[in-house]
Order: sequence, then structure tokens, then C-alpha cells
Amino acid sequence: MQSISKDDTIKVNIRQREFYNQPDKSKNKVTNLWSYLRDKVLSDFRDNSGIKEQVYNEHKTWMGDLKNKKVLDLGCFRGNALSIYMAKNAASYVGIDLSDVAIEKLKKKLQKNDCTHAVAYAVDFYSDDFKERNFDIIYAYGVIHHFPDLNQLFDRIEEVLKPDGIIVTYDPLQTSLPVKIARTLYRPFQSDKDWEWPFDKKALEKIGSRFRVSAMHGILGKSKWSFILNVLPFPGKKKTISKMIEDDWKISRIDKSLYACMQVTMRLERVVR
Repeated sequence: MQSISKDDTIKVNIRQREFYNQPDKSKNKVTNLWSYLRDKVLSDFRDNSGIKEQVYNEHKTWMGDLKNKKVLDLGCFRGNALSIYMAKNAASYVGIDLSDVAIEKLKKKLQKNDCTHAVAYAVDFYSDDFKERNFDIIYAYGVIHHFPDLNQLFDRIEEVLKPDGIIVTYDPLQTSLPVKIARTLYRPFQSDKDWEWPFDKKALEKIGSRFRVSAMHGILGKSKWSFILNVLPFPGKKKTISKMIEDDWKISRIDKSLYACMQVTMRLERVVR
């Protein structure tokens, strides 16, 4: 987490847009390796263990009935797992991302699914061109950690979110020592290092100071060691892994239990000052 000017943030976002418009050409070998570990190995584990479905179901519960709600799908890329669900069920859905290539794909999905109350824009969230306001919900799946200056981001969120609005987030952490060491080793070689800021303890404290954390779950804390347990021949390992996943899921506040996790999902309520 750092402090930078809005103009500098927008300059970084221009580079980020170019990167995500040409992902195959922009990523170096180190970034591709980490993307594989994250998007294939970790994603497959979350999928096969039921964590992924559990998270999405919880997000639906946190958002509640959408029929009278205006929803912002922030940094949605070509559409996340709940984009069409929100677009179909919300009174108004707005999906935004830096990548115009990705947004064109989302627009086709929205049209195909007859989402008549939905629009998608390729626009910088900080840009004056983004004029939408009065959102009931901001859905930020894998997005908040792309902003280095959280105070700057939260000020912008307060401009567009209703006083009683909520934010649903899902982001990586770098508070676990093994993960922090791994990130420290590969970060200097990472193609997208200028807009990847997994939460550290200061970032979590900042979130807790600006919003009320009304719900939270840890992911891949104890259960991150499941990859090792899976290859060991001992009886009852499936039950052991399930218990580890359950223990991570029960984490409900920012403390040392959460610091052991690789990822966190939160329901944040705006605090009107």
C-alpha cells in the first residue's frame, strides 16, 4: 500500500489496459508461471474442494435480493462468475473494466443472455468519464488489490456508493510468511507488478478503519497445506483437508488467524462520517 497522485494512478491504468488487451504478448515467463499456479493449480483446488461454489453462494447471500438494487461490477474484465447473475437480477447493472477488448466480450454475453437492464463500459474508475452514481452494491472480485493507494480508492468509492451501500470483495493476501517470501522472490520479474498489491497487514487495517467488516471468510489458510497432504498416504486425509477448509472459512475478523490465509473475501458496509 502506498500513496500516489490520481494522475499517476491513471497513467499506470493506461499501461494496465494495454497489458490486459494483449495478455499473451505482455506476460513474461515468470508472470505466466505464477498465473498458471494461481489460475490452474489453486483454482482447480478451490473448484474440486467446493470452496469456489461456497464463495459464490455466499456472495449471493451477502448481496441479497437485487431486484431494486443498482450494482457496479468493478474491474469485471470479460465477466466474472456472477456478472450475468447480477445483470439478470439487478434493477440496474453496470460493468466496467479498463480493457475495451474484454468489455466487448462482456457486452456480447449480456446481449446473448437478454440482460436488458445492463450496460458495460471500458473506462477507468477514476476517470471523469465515469459518471454513474448511487450504487447499492459494488462487486469487486479480485479487484481491490490492483489499487496501490487504498485511501484514494475508498474516497472514489464513497463518491459513487450510497450511504447504506455495501462492497463485496475477494482478494489475495501476502500476510502468510511462505506466500510473502514467494512473492518477494518473483515480484521483481513480474510483468504486472505495478498494479498487483496483495493485502498486507497495513492494507487490512486500512480497510477496517474505513468500512465496517460485516462478514468475512478466510481461504487457503491451514488448507493451503492440502497440496502436501494430498500426496501423503495416510487414512482420513480427505476428512482432515475438509476440516482445514472449514476452519479457514470460520475466520470472521482481521487477526492472526486471517494472516495465515492466502485469500480473503469480505462484505464491507460504508461508514458515513
